[in-house]
Amino acid sequence: MGGIDPEYLKHQYLYVPWVDHSKVDTVEGGKAIGLYVAQHYKARPTILCPLKSNAAYHDEFNKLTVVTERSGFVGENGVVIAWCPTHKVMQKLHGRQNIVVLVEWPSERFDAWAKLMGAYNVVTGEVMSAGLSEPGLKALEGIVWEGYNGWHDSIAETLTTAHLKELAALGEYDRAIVLEYAAQHRGETSIQRLEKILNRFERGLTAA
Repeated sequence: MGGIDPEYLKHQYLYVPWVDHSKVDTVEGGKAIGLYVAQHYKARPTILCPLKSNAAYHDEFNKLTVVTERSGFVGENGVVIAWCPTHKVMQKLHGRQNIVVLVEWPSERFDAWAKLMGAYNVVTGEVMSAGLSEPGLKALEGIVWEGYNGWHDSIAETLTTAHLKELAALGEYDRAIVLEYAAQHRGETSIQRLEKILNRFERGLTAA
């Protein structure tokens, strides 16, 4: 990471991944980046984290708005520091237009989110991508569409599986990408049902 890079200001989404066995403190570095971005835009950042106590340990977050899994909501057109978030709390970002700095903790990884959002990886210096073709993106959209009622019946599973087969035929099936994309449009209980569909689909791929 090596310090504050003006490149950070060119991107709407910044991803600060956790790096195992690294000498670089990506968490403290990510905090500095988030505050730097907010200062540049003269914005009071919103801190998005699982629990209020996650933010309370950091003096820099004092008097800032803290949104958690159980309280608060994220506004728009601001700067959000997603501080060691969970996938559950990240659902509060969906459908909102903000500059987002996501600082990852090892318990939950967000590389799929970063790929889908085209986030700038501050560790590698690369813009991430899901690598989806137009047909692949349409297949993902189809999966979400079939889950409009929570993937609760056999018809939804059959049609969803057809879209999964399309992705696999394109060489673009990625479980994490499917789940992240779906989570941006559907609720937690629905995603749990989708996971079971993916499990059965993947068993079929292995058997084939």
